[in-house]
Amino acid sequence: MNIGQNYMEDADIKKLKKVLNYKGRQDLADLLRHSVSYLDESNTFGSRWYSRLSTFHIKSHPTVQEKLDQLSKKDKEEIFQALLLVFPLRDNEPEIIEIIYYPDFDIDISELVETKELNRISFEYIHEQVRKCDSKIAEKDFDGAITNARTLIESICLFILESKTKHKHDYDGNLIKLYKSVAVLLKMSPGDYEDDNLKQILSGVFSIINGVSGLRNTFSDSHGSAPSKTIYRVDERHAILTVNLAKTISEYLFLSYEKSK
Repeated sequence: MNIGQNYMEDADIKKLKKVLNYKGRQDLADLLRHSVSYLDESNTFGSRWYSRLSTFHIKSHPTVQEKLDQLSKKDKEEIFQALLLVFPLRDNEPEIIEIIYYPDFDIDISELVETKELNRISFEYIHEQVRKCDSKIAEKDFDGAITNARTLIESICLFILESKTKHKHDYDGNLIKLYKSVAVLLKMSPGDYEDDNLKQILSGVFSIINGVSGLRNTFSDSHGSAPSKTIYRVDERHAILTVNLAKTISEYLFLSYEKSK
């Protein structure tokens, strides 16, 4: 017999993610970014004075649940031990004995592009920007997502530029100029191709870079604002589009760099 199923907004999932991030398991924390939870407390006493044996339920989107099901025993134990730091064993408190994972088809998740090719890159700062893009979309911090989308493009361009030239580059914040330098090195300028369709696509890439740069300057949280200035907030769909475009272009740049070696 249960005392009850106490549904809560995801303060507990947020705490759990913080512990996992602290322990260096951003990968596990990212898996839970859209998940919801509830604590099922029984009326059976545990090992401490009036502690109650309890089960922690984690509900996730079916696509995320598939990934959770494939976790190793070690990874699931890592999540469990992190949860015990959120719910330490105390008198008259829940005593967590189990985590149950299952899918919830009512959970909506933003359809974000996966960066499979960038996973092979050795530059950790780029991985950090990908994680921040995803987490800020999940947290509804769309201004922050725009900022990290631009930073992702800047980072992959700087990585390619310094790797190809073997020199440190003093970046002045001009993304358009930075991208043009990389495009020349990778032979990605529209003028390098005779096919009109390829020229149009590569011109489109430049237009996207220009748009991401301008959008970040206009809407993102990288600048202050005067009281007299009208403040506009970027819409969720535009933030998702910007993040997905930044990821796709970054993957394309990295693949082009690899092919040029």
